[in-house]
Amino acid sequence: MSLFEMEPLDCGYKGTLPLFTSFAHCVRTLALGTRLLSDPKKMPELAFNLPAQECKAGKFMVDIEGQICHDCYALPKFNEDGSVDLHSSKGGRYRFNPVQLAMYRRFNFAVFNPNFVSVMTYLITKKIKRKFRWFDSGDIQSEKMLDDICKICRNTPHILHWLPTKEWKICKRYIEAGNKIPDNLDLRLSALRVNGEPPTKLAKRLGLNTSTVMTADVWDKFIASKSKGIRCPSSTQDNECGECEACWVHKVVNVGYKWH
Repeated sequence: MSLFEMEPLDCGYKGTLPLFTSFAHCVRTLALGTRLLSDPKKMPELAFNLPAQECKAGKFMVDIEGQICHDCYALPKFNEDGSVDLHSSKGGRYRFNPVQLAMYRRFNFAVFNPNFVSVMTYLITKKIKRKFRWFDSGDIQSEKMLDDICKICRNTPHILHWLPTKEWKICKRYIEAGNKIPDNLDLRLSALRVNGEPPTKLAKRLGLNTSTVMTADVWDKFIASKSKGIRCPSSTQDNECGECEACWVHKVVNVGYKWH
């Protein structure tokens, strides 16, 4: 069976999830209103996301108190039958069925579609002026996906790309196999626990940066420095990036976010 014939991922929704079987099909579908890019309020421009419940590492940490994934802002509460509990506010806007459906479309697109690199290159070139974020929800699924993202970054050298990830092992295997991270991609290894230390040694060995999540009391006392990085200012400016570009800049070794 070819990739063009594969069945869409069963994500609990009735109906089909298109695989966008050709570049032309992708473009036509976009013209009809199917969004392959996400639009998170915090970000200055569009982004790309996947369902948080599909995170490889995150699904093992979500039940552990103190882990950042335990209180993931993008992960809805689920009923026993696997459907999203719409009576709960957990997951914010990510809990609504249209958003979940759109994210599973992107999941199918990123995992199964052979046109992922060419179509994302086209979209980013057409839609993005300067900064692009990967995964405002979800995370890297495989070394193949990371390689595809690196190709897209190389195809769009005029764009700054930022990818925060808890998939340390995928990044480690990919880089230690001799693969290079493009200069315009800031790949940040995220700390696993709230107020936890970032994987600084691993990141330094791989030539990457890090990010952390801190409770308000720790964030308030955090002193920015060249070795410790900076605090994300979004919590003081209506939860938006504004003019700050720290997450996209290689020389910022760590970005500390206030826990929300």
